[in-house]
Amino acid sequence: MRLIVTLLALLALLAGCGTSTPGVTVEFDEGLEKTIGDLARTGGSRPLKELAPGDWTSVHILTGPASGARIERELGRPVTVEGDGTHSGDYVQDGNLLVFDRDGSTTRMVSLGTLAALGEGKYRADVVLRARGGAITMTDPDGRPAGG
Repeated sequence: MRLIVTLLALLALLAGCGTSTPGVTVEFDEGLEKTIGDLARTGGSRPLKELAPGDWTSVHILTGPASGARIERELGRPVTVEGDGTHSGDYVQDGNLLVFDRDGSTTRMVSLGTLAALGEGKYRADVVLRARGGAITMTDPDGRPAGG
């Protein structure tokens, strides 16, 4: 009986660890970086959801370098910043960091390397990237400026 109680306690402890937000590491997405860079040069518009498909409902866009503390402030929650373009818990690249969320949890973090073409802010999944004259603006699908 004592063994069963110990095993149940161990399982409860492990289950509790599993309920925390799983670690998401920053990944450099060369394809997305190239596509956004090409869009800035050639003009036109593309929905971000088309360029970065996945299970996300909002995206936080930051421009680095950005400390881990600043990223946590922007997101409004603790986050571990590790992976491509990071060092000691900070995002050290000069370009954009995209933090994709669903229901308040991070699903993906993407570095665009040194490309800093996107405006900082929080945007819905239906945001559209509109390029003209080398600059990209973030708009709602109807063309109005997106809240960032």
